[in-house]
Amino acid sequence: MTGRLARVEVRRYLARAGVRWLVIGMVAAVLVTGFAAWRSSRPPTEGDLAQAQATYELQKTNWEQFGAQLVADCRNTQEQARQRDPNADLACDQMAPTVEQFLPHRATFADAAQGWLSQVATFLLLLSLIVGATFVAAEFSTGAMSTWLTFEPRRGHVFGSKAVVVTLMTGIAALVVSGLAVGVFWAATAINHATGHTTGRTFTDLGSQSGRIAVATAGAALLGAALGFLTRHTAAVIAVVIGWLIAIDGIVLQALMDAPRWGAALNLQAWLSAGYEQTVGITGCITDSTGITGCNGTKLVITMTQAGLAIAALIAVVTALALVVFRRRDVA
Repeated sequence: MTGRLARVEVRRYLARAGVRWLVIGMVAAVLVTGFAAWRSSRPPTEGDLAQAQATYELQKTNWEQFGAQLVADCRNTQEQARQRDPNADLACDQMAPTVEQFLPHRATFADAAQGWLSQVATFLLLLSLIVGATFVAAEFSTGAMSTWLTFEPRRGHVFGSKAVVVTLMTGIAALVVSGLAVGVFWAATAINHATGHTTGRTFTDLGSQSGRIAVATAGAALLGAALGFLTRHTAAVIAVVIGWLIAIDGIVLQALMDAPRWGAALNLQAWLSAGYEQTVGITGCITDSTGITGCNGTKLVITMTQAGLAIAALIAVVTALALVVFRRRDVA
């Protein structure tokens, strides 16, 4: 019966108009980001080259007058810095202006693809949350859930089949869309001959990132479905998530010194980025004999594993609560 329930839920998932539109939204997000990738990887125009040349000529004149002193000051500062860090390098020999310095930044696939994929991931997560919510909440608002329970009264089986299907189907869709995104970014930059120095590691990292995105979107869909069982309305699910991010992540946890590491948004970022590290506070500053002041900071480090466990625990708690409520509360 469980297998038949799952097959029925797969057909329902594929037949729901809202799900189809949200999948179209995922693809649209890829295409929009791909267009942005194409624009940012275009070669400089004649106007850009002329403006860069004019700016270079102006800076060249200034450099001929003050360049020697600037380099000397830089080397002096570098020597002071090396007393604290022997590897300090201020690139003093590369201070002379060049035309390339004044050209608009040109993105390449090798350097920017992971950032573009992260932008797509934001849309995928939001849409996956909505997919999970509407897949469940719509059945309460239309009365289909009451009808379905007359055929299958075991609520645990109904809950489990819906949760499994929405998690797996949405995760698979996100993985396919992430792969499509990588292909679109490659094509967009290849047209402009701006793929950059790509290696096997480049695509390995993108594949790993796509896998993490798929897992995160599957979790978002499951969370949306669980909240759908609790609130029975898609708009209410969105309100709960936004309220949590503002009130809990944005206010309560930020007010506590050690609590930010448990924020849902921060752990999600750490998961998608394969880790997170940031200096969150200054513990003390010391000025040495050369007059250089150095400050020690408290580092907040969240590994990918820690982030994954924290997010999984949050989703598990919400899902368990949703199951208990669904089994005990009247559907009507």
